[in-house]
Formats: sequence, C-alpha cells, structure tokens
Amino acid sequence: MEVSKSRAALLREIFAQGFRTPDWRHKEPPPVVSAEMFFADNDDNECIAVNLDDHPGVDFFRSKLADIAAKPEVAAVLVNIYDLDPVIYGGWPYAENVHILTSAPEEIVQDWAAELHSDGAAEGWPYGEPRQHPQAVDGQRWWWLSWD
Repeated sequence: MEVSKSRAALLREIFAQGFRTPDWRHKEPPPVVSAEMFFADNDDNECIAVNLDDHPGVDFFRSKLADIAAKPEVAAVLVNIYDLDPVIYGGWPYAENVHILTSAPEEIVQDWAAELHSDGAAEGWPYGEPRQHPQAVDGQRWWWLSWD
C-alpha cells in the first residue's frame, strides 16, 4: 500500500513527539498536530468522532475546523493523536479530542462545539499538556472538544 506524503509527514510528526498510547501507567499526554496536517489527504471517516450515531464524514470536520481556524480570534486548532492501531490496517491515526486556542468567549466556543456535534467544550487539556503546542497569551485559553 502506498503511503501519501501527507500521511507520512503526519506519522513522522507523531513519532517525533514521542507517541505512546495514552494509559494511566505512562501518564504521557498524546501528541498534537495541526488540524490542517491531520486532515491533509485524510479520507478515513473513522479517524475522529467515531461515537457519533450519524457521522457526518471526515470532510465535514475538515471544513468546519478550517473555518474555525480561519477566525481572527483563533490562534490554533490542534488534533490529539490517541491511537495508531488503525494505521496498521491502512486507516488514519485516531483522534479523540480537538483543541482550540482562542480569545473567543465560552459561549462562542460552545457554539463551535455544537456545530461539530461534540459533547461540548471544556477548558484545558484532558490528558495533560502535550510536549509541543503554542502557548496561550493574555486573553487566550485552550479548549478541548470530544465525542463520547
């Protein structure tokens, strides 16, 4: 099976950040990559939000997150890499959360979460701060979205 250049670059970045499947023994936060990198050439609908009963497809998430990332009050949109098992079978790395660094008020972030069919947004990092990520400046906060 041929691996696209985008997928190969994604996997190199994941391993450069020291990927380990998150568990309570290692207490290592999962790596994060830009949404743009995660969705480049990605056609795997099971890479994100697999718990949704009526999954809108990977293109939906690519488009919605690109729209959010383009907003002037958004500094970064990252995707955490929770599991690589799907890669073994030709799939894309699995993301459990999306992280948004923004100065937008909570009400706006919750609206974005609803648009993305998420269970809602919460402030901070659910598995601890990853090794590499942009730092918040005055007025900005990190939010995370999940689909449980």
